[in-house]
Amino acid sequence: MLPKSRLKTKALDHGTQVARASAGKNGRRTRSRGLAPTAGVDVAAIRRLGGLSQAELARVSGYSTRSIAGWEAAAPLTGAARRTMVELRRLFAALAELMPAGEVGNWLRNPNPSFDGMSPMHIIERGESDRLWEMIHQIDANVAN
Repeated sequence: MLPKSRLKTKALDHGTQVARASAGKNGRRTRSRGLAPTAGVDVAAIRRLGGLSQAELARVSGYSTRSIAGWEAAAPLTGAARRTMVELRRLFAALAELMPAGEVGNWLRNPNPSFDGMSPMHIIERGESDRLWEMIHQIDANVAN
């Protein structure tokens, strides 16, 4: 068995070797290739959870219908697209806890007096989904009391 000081040195050497092995040109670290770009993000499931068509998901996500269709066919998502889809999944799941899951899409499409007569889908398109989250938190707070 090696003394502790030698073990630490060997571990540091190994870490340096691993870092060098994963470094690209100019010594920069490269992105891990082990995780599939769409891993954990099922765009079709997110769309179904929200009760939306591909065109409607495109509207609320800010991406094209073609991108949505591609992601549903397992094309890789960019980091920004992944974050957007994860956020929409969280929002749709929270709404599905407040109403029957099959009603989320209808609720998103219909004008709502709480949002100055705009539909929640329009609120999301405008980048104001925080207004929906505020409503969700208010409902949760009232249910808890």
